[in-house]
Amino acid sequence: MAAEVKSDPKGLSKIVNDFGKRFSSRSTPAELVQKNILKEEDVNQGGVASTLVQSKIALEEEKRKDQLNRRLSNRPTKVDLKLRNILRVESSENVADPEGDNTSRTSTLGSNGNLDFEKRSAQLKSILKKRPEKSQLEEMNILKGNNADPSIVSAQEKLKRAQIENTLEGRLRDRPNIEELAEAKILLFSETVEVLPTFRKSEYNRKPDANATFKNLTPQMKVQIREELNSFKKHEMPVHEDSLRNTCFH
Repeated sequence: MAAEVKSDPKGLSKIVNDFGKRFSSRSTPAELVQKNILKEEDVNQGGVASTLVQSKIALEEEKRKDQLNRRLSNRPTKVDLKLRNILRVESSENVADPEGDNTSRTSTLGSNGNLDFEKRSAQLKSILKKRPEKSQLEEMNILKGNNADPSIVSAQEKLKRAQIENTLEGRLRDRPNIEELAEAKILLFSETVEVLPTFRKSEYNRKPDANATFKNLTPQMKVQIREELNSFKKHEMPVHEDSLRNTCFH
């Protein structure tokens, strides 16, 4: 049984028009070559001889090789990289360049490197001289004065902390309640509630005075005040023996 096919002239004309628009707006071979979709030798295959295309490709390869060789010849040597601290220098290895061409450059870089090393060494020595002594750190409770094994010291600290926690929990458990404190007239409550007016931030200036003392202190004056405060806490301030370890030094 033959099937009947109905022709649609409007649909066919629409397809033809659409195909014509796409065909007219397609990219040219030159544009495809610029987008690396087509190769130039494929485009010029009909008009240019294949020998010319092959010679052009060979010239481009030679050009790339020349550029690569030029960059390799200008790259720094192993000695230069070591003097710039890019490559690590072993203790048993000599940094000096045995080649005669780079002797002057190596000596210059080596002298600069030695100067930088000496400068950093002097700075580090000055910092180490200013660091506090072990006795001072022990007095400030930064270091523990015990010379025992650190694991034993940490275990002792944990044990002391556990004992303090148990004591504190026992005292909190046995403390009197609010009714007992009120009966003993230790804790008093007012029967009236008084509400006092206050002022908004926009009504008065809450910033400190521009001539306040703390704003005019120099770093040296701050250090002197800190040292005086620590000396007072250490020698003059009366502190209970059990609370000496809780004294905070600045």
